[in-house]
Amino acid sequence: MTKFILILHLCSFSGDPICFDDQYVAEFEDHYSCVKVGYVKAYESLNSLEIKEINQRKLAIRIECKELKEEKI
Repeated sequence: MTKFILILHLCSFSGDPICFDDQYVAEFEDHYSCVKVGYVKAYESLNSLEIKEINQRKLAIRIECKELKEEKI
């Protein structure tokens, strides 16, 4: 069965977009579960930042649900 890993990317859009501080959150059994939790975690992450910094650097959280390839033995 295919699994997915949730990755949160903190990105700045105050010029050319740049992402940094990748955060690996968890592994999921399906894409739906990954995306659903991803939006909640992105919201929580954004709320942990200072409003002034978000506005100055035009910060946003990008979520990625990356498919994990299973190795066959």
